[in-house]
Amino acid sequence: MIDALLRRPVSAAEVASDGIRLLGAVSLLVALLWYGPVEAALFALVLLGLLVSRCLPAAPLFSSLYGLTLLLAAWSSVMDLYARISWWDLAVHFAATGTIAVMAWYLLAAYGAVTAWQDSGQPVPAFAVPAVVTALGLALSVLWEFGEWWGHYYVDATINVGYRDTIGDLAAGGLGSVLSGILLARLLRRNPPPAHRGAPGSTLQRRVQG
Repeated sequence: MIDALLRRPVSAAEVASDGIRLLGAVSLLVALLWYGPVEAALFALVLLGLLVSRCLPAAPLFSSLYGLTLLLAAWSSVMDLYARISWWDLAVHFAATGTIAVMAWYLLAAYGAVTAWQDSGQPVPAFAVPAVVTALGLALSVLWEFGEWWGHYYVDATINVGYRDTIGDLAAGGLGSVLSGILLARLLRRNPPPAHRGAPGSTLQRRVQG
């Protein structure tokens, strides 16, 4: 994974994704200089997520959407947009959970736990990738709500929690994951690997790279 992290971008789309990662580093610097330790810790986590995505065989489109969504979610918290705009929290949960779920799929794919292509070279059933991404999104949504609860009681009491908020967040995250899973499945099917890559013993990283 270190080699993947240090490799040079080979397309304009990958350069754009790296530009978003640079914005993450700048955001961390801004948080360290002008905000407090909580904001700095938030952007440190965001930057870690951005760096992890560079190690994965994710399509540049999803890498860029993922990075922008993480930065948007973090800056929304810093700028208090969740409190100022009533529907913003649900919109961010919809977008962020979906893109993070896709990255979780790519992470599992990098270790051979999931795949979009069978050893015969044929794609998996059409529902398989969306189903896995949706399941990952719902699981991540639950963890997210645990984090919000912890943050409310131990970090910042202004973090909104409650039954209605939790159910709404879970629903928005689930719907975002469904849409992201469908988009990922279509992207992978549009970029099938060469026939020899589907032979037994081929690496999954090669199968999912488009």
